[in-house]
Amino acid sequence: MQSLFLDTRVLDGIARERYGLTEEIMMENAASALERAVMQHLTATEKSGERTVVILCGCGNNGADGYALARRLIGQTLADSVPLVPVVVALAEPKSDLCRKQAARAEKCGVPRVGMDFADDALFSRADIIVDCVFGSGFHGDLDERTATVCARANAVCAWRIACDVPTGLREDGTVAAGAFVADCTVTMGALKLSLYSDAAKDGAGRVICENLGISRALFEAQNDGSFCAAATVLEAQDIILPHRPKNAVNKGTFGHAAVASGEKIGASCIAGAAALRFGAGLVSLVRLGQVFAKSDLPHVSPELMTASDIPANATALAFGMGLGRNAEATQPYFDWLCAHPHIPCVVDADAVYGAGIASFLRSRAGGAVLTPHPKELQELLRQCGLGDHTVAECVNDRPALIEQFCRAFPGSVLLVKGANPMIGHYDGSSFHLFVNPLGKNCLAKAGSGDVLAGLIVALLAQGYAPLDAAIHGSLAHALASHRFTNDFSLTPLALIDAVAAL
Repeated sequence: MQSLFLDTRVLDGIARERYGLTEEIMMENAASALERAVMQHLTATEKSGERTVVILCGCGNNGADGYALARRLIGQTLADSVPLVPVVVALAEPKSDLCRKQAARAEKCGVPRVGMDFADDALFSRADIIVDCVFGSGFHGDLDERTATVCARANAVCAWRIACDVPTGLREDGTVAAGAFVADCTVTMGALKLSLYSDAAKDGAGRVICENLGISRALFEAQNDGSFCAAATVLEAQDIILPHRPKNAVNKGTFGHAAVASGEKIGASCIAGAAALRFGAGLVSLVRLGQVFAKSDLPHVSPELMTASDIPANATALAFGMGLGRNAEATQPYFDWLCAHPHIPCVVDADAVYGAGIASFLRSRAGGAVLTPHPKELQELLRQCGLGDHTVAECVNDRPALIEQFCRAFPGSVLLVKGANPMIGHYDGSSFHLFVNPLGKNCLAKAGSGDVLAGLIVALLAQGYAPLDAAIHGSLAHALASHRFTNDFSLTPLALIDAVAAL
């Protein structure tokens, strides 16, 4: 796990004050990090003749990083004496003191520099690498037409694109302005920014590399009092804790009994149930409260799963909502049962967030509920819980704030909002924690994928995982399993379950 910060400029100032660093020292370290990224890519690719690095420079300190990079690159050669040619494209005349100073140094070293009006298509076409040093962190608003045009030219050619700190056009809140630079790699400085892990940033930031500015990450991220002010935590592959059976003298009941509510779309519950069984639950029952499964439904149910007209007395977790139906008759009996069994943890998914009784249900429980909506369902969940009417776009772009609002209203509940980078929030009554999972691939965008996730989480709940841990590790398993697919289109829910089993 790594910390994510809203604004690292505060940390910059603390580092300079506490450790006697100057902006120039930090800038030289930033330029060195960019140089490493450039050289690593060039040495890993084969091409004859000179190699051109086009560096887009703004007028502030991010532009100064670009001028410093150009100075460090000029005169260098690759293997077999292949010359390296840096070219600066100045989007504006340097304005900050450091930008003027670094531009003058680059000029004295003989770095070629052209203005925007002279940066023709031929220059971009011969670029092997384009480095974006226009705007740093803290950007808001929209790009002017000239900047957007240059970014469009950069995005259109077959060059490797590196962004310095954040891609130009990526706003501080994680939204992306029209015409933004699209990076293959972002070299971010000092500490990781939350904006780099928004859904919108997933297609524009590329691989994120965090480099230090002259001191370690641990020192840089610490506040004046030694505490940390991280806005969120990013999950990594090595964080996953899979179900494990260390003892041998066990039986199926040792590993819990997951109950999965089945409704009008039986396939959704079958998928969730299959995922739960495959992820370690000892028993899994599909349940229809007060109803016997029709004979026409039974051929769709795997023989591995049991069916019942009531939640088994030995159930250790319940998942409901997937394919259940968006009416009170379908959802309220499960809310009532859970209110009568407050010790049973649950997954509240899909249709269940439309239930009119969800707010009172959540207020009745001090914890034990994991909710797994996608943005459209989050919109309805917030409305049902009296937390405002929001657009779906707001439920995507403002997820961190909306998740925190919900979690503070319902302490103990865990809210996992699905998306390109799912976010998981939890408020324990004293502090709020937000986790971001950037590991999933786009092949997960397939009907039934969310049902698998619900099944993974309920399986962990059934085996005794705490709700927050179940959400985190179920989400990680879901994301990491997507890497088992070599293409981006062929995933199916049952194949995804098989991939989870191969982790």
